[in-house]
Amino acid sequence: MPAATALSAFKSPCSHVDLVPWDPESSEHLERMVQQRIACGWKYDVVEKWKPLQREGKTTLQWVVLSASDPDAEERLMKHTAAFPKENEPLIDSATSLGGKPRSADMGKKFSPIGHISLNKEYEMPGYAEPTDGFYWIANFYISDALQGMGLGRAAMDAVESMAISEPLCAETLALSTLAKEYVRKGETWTALGKEPPKMASQDWYERRGYEVYQRNEKFWSEKDATGKMWWFTAVFMKKAIK
Repeated sequence: MPAATALSAFKSPCSHVDLVPWDPESSEHLERMVQQRIACGWKYDVVEKWKPLQREGKTTLQWVVLSASDPDAEERLMKHTAAFPKENEPLIDSATSLGGKPRSADMGKKFSPIGHISLNKEYEMPGYAEPTDGFYWIANFYISDALQGMGLGRAAMDAVESMAISEPLCAETLALSTLAKEYVRKGETWTALGKEPPKMASQDWYERRGYEVYQRNEKFWSEKDATGKMWWFTAVFMKKAIK
């Protein structure tokens, strides 16, 4: 059974982040993931359910970590922990597997995650693509709100696309779902929900990375406003051949 590659191999050549596997056996990793999902705004109540999926390799959830080679790493980390003081303490790299396979890495090192990203074998709801070898879903992608606009989202995507084609995943196609781009301009919706509209359309961002829309679903997500009115959102499903 081949071992997973050490995280140092996952560095993006033009970025400053590394990827460290989430350890489902660690209470510290579990609590930190809950804190980051709370900051993200959703799925904080399902983190416990991710533990068996991570053990079995159905999900490959990894922390996004500022690289030691980043000259601004210390300043950026201070900015992150100032905004999220509960994340002040570093974690320990303790995961013994990645993608369901034994992991060969220099474990025991301390690190401070500023986000996370997952590659999943199946979509969270059935009917959007049958599980096939080499096909993975990008999911649960989060970068600290305190560090937005610094290119770290791009860096994380560079890193995850790079590691995905190698052992243990050997991915050929990556897919994702995201909000249809026209919702950036729907000010009425965001005002009713008491939220700021997205600064940019994530669909456009992924398209610039080579992802193409292959399916569109109206009324896919919903959220209630203070009056109880339901506001619906359209999802686009996108994919990209990486190998």
